[in-house]
Amino acid sequence: MATDDTVSQATEYSLTWSAFKVECRLMADRLKAFAKERGVYGIPTGGCFVAQELSKLLGCHVLDTPKPGCLVVDDLVDSGKTMKPFVEDGYTCDALFYKPHSPAGYAPGARKTSAWVQFPWEHTAQPEDAVVRLLEFVGEDPKRDGLEKTPDRVCRAFAEMTAGYKQNAKDILGTVFETDYDQIIMLKDIQFSSLCEHHMLPFSGLISVGYLPGTGKVVGISKLARLVQMHAKRLQIQERMTADIAKDVMKHLDARGVAVITRAKHNCMGCRGVKDPVASMVTSEMLGVFRDDAKARAEFFA
Repeated sequence: MATDDTVSQATEYSLTWSAFKVECRLMADRLKAFAKERGVYGIPTGGCFVAQELSKLLGCHVLDTPKPGCLVVDDLVDSGKTMKPFVEDGYTCDALFYKPHSPAGYAPGARKTSAWVQFPWEHTAQPEDAVVRLLEFVGEDPKRDGLEKTPDRVCRAFAEMTAGYKQNAKDILGTVFETDYDQIIMLKDIQFSSLCEHHMLPFSGLISVGYLPGTGKVVGISKLARLVQMHAKRLQIQERMTADIAKDVMKHLDARGVAVITRAKHNCMGCRGVKDPVASMVTSEMLGVFRDDAKARAEFFA
């Protein structure tokens, strides 16, 4: 059985059938007082496996559809979208795992993990399968010439475009140099490309980063560009990305002030919806001196 630390600290966790049964036993132990005659309903798909195991452990029957007062279970609560209607309708709900960002109270006894959990019934499922389903959804034949290798290409492309999840600011900004320089340091027009988290379509543009050293700490100028790329290679919204870049520089360099400005064009509004490929979005984040001192801001924007 994996410990809490093993599950919470891993980036990926493959659950065996034996480990799955142990997790279900833990769930059953915390639900002993649940009335057997009420039954258990599993949210498809993973919740169905949990419900089957719980029915053996609790001596209750599995329901094809939920009924008032029954127990509703799932394998994992992430955004909470699938469990939300059951919680709102007053069902007793639980799951094996939940994520740090999951809604509070949706699975009160579940094990917390930030890892990608692969359940034993998912051992044949691959990301490429999802791409095949999308091709079928739009009416294409995934096996025709030109599309046979598309699922693999798409997955490799997404892995490259989301590589920032495997990086952290502490490592990038960890090597600093001592200096008595106390004026603005700026890197302008860093090119980036990111993915909008709403439609998973690209947005790209230029980012300028400036900071005012606070305790004599400066960093190699390329590190600012690497920090930008780390944040860009994730599913993002421009506002949050701009703010997070500024916060990381402020935190890791003990800066007196940080200024970040981002200009970008978004394909999610360029090729769909309003269909305006020319409009650009501008966001800025001013911290410390740059927020409080108009002269410092003016120097940054000059």
